[in-house]
Amino acid sequence: MDKSLQVICMGLMSHFGLIFFIYPERIIASTHKGHWEPILIQCVIFILFLWLYLKGLSYFPEKNIISILKILGKAFSFTLLFPVLLYLVITTIELVSAYAEVTNIIFLANTPTWAIITLMILISTYIAVKGIETILRTALLIFCIFFPLILLMLSICFQDIDWHNAFPIMDTDFSFFRQPPYYTSFFSFAIVFSFLGFLPKKISYNSKKIMFAVFLLIPFFFLSVYLPLLTFGNETASTLLFPFITTLDKVQLQWLIFDRATLFFALSLVTFIMLLTSLLLWQSSIIMNQYFPGLKQKYHIVALSVSIFIICLCIPSWQETEKLLWWNTAFRFYILIVLPLIIFLIGVRRKRLS
Repeated sequence: MDKSLQVICMGLMSHFGLIFFIYPERIIASTHKGHWEPILIQCVIFILFLWLYLKGLSYFPEKNIISILKILGKAFSFTLLFPVLLYLVITTIELVSAYAEVTNIIFLANTPTWAIITLMILISTYIAVKGIETILRTALLIFCIFFPLILLMLSICFQDIDWHNAFPIMDTDFSFFRQPPYYTSFFSFAIVFSFLGFLPKKISYNSKKIMFAVFLLIPFFFLSVYLPLLTFGNETASTLLFPFITTLDKVQLQWLIFDRATLFFALSLVTFIMLLTSLLLWQSSIIMNQYFPGLKQKYHIVALSVSIFIICLCIPSWQETEKLLWWNTAFRFYILIVLPLIIFLIGVRRKRLS
């Protein structure tokens, strides 16, 4: 049965959770003009390597990424997948730490961070233990509930913009390539659609529909950056920790019955992140189950969750989370560029030999 809609909702929802919090600050910090240039380059890289990934997977309709890499030998496949496992675990730690901090800042100021981390991990672990079909069905339900709210919040942000703040519109020396924040901003691209290679054969999807959904997603990357820029200007926006959230918080609507629209927007994004966290735990358990047999998959998930919880408690501040984002850069480009290329080349080789 075609599950393309559920897969697309999972991918889009996860991207929304990543785009609107950390991504705008990273891009604005990487350049003071021509912000569309770094975003466009990232989108082109993302689309190209996602297409290679999907094309490579299409050569093996009955196999997941682990079975494909085992063609090269079990030891070699483990060598290729171990960085993926590390990235999945480290990214889960980053997500839980970062969004627990965000939740604490925005609407649970009197709640200890450890309590928020506990809640996020418990919910994510429960969904992950239930399996990928539960994750995808939940993604479809949550997406249908919250996506109209996101569109509404984006539309009301336009009331305070000043188009003059878009200038200067060109960065002719491409200075953002020399800025570390630019490379950490790939955080919003690298991880999400990797789960396509882990799906069991009973969950089928249409690659063309996936690529079409990705093209629909691209404008949201530009909106997440340009709405704060057009509202505050580059000089002010560059000083903000969460530019888009601050932009939304600035909006005053007399007809809205709630005091702060930001609360509901942030709540929807944190919900997205908890589901993404459950997906990352499920992916990690798939790898561990293949190479570390002896335990059921659900016990791998629980063990990972406990380990991640302990590590998150040891991260003292937002500054340490930012350092983790930078240290994880090499793994990020491995899963974004190297892994899709390997899968594609294995698929091409198989096609030529068949």
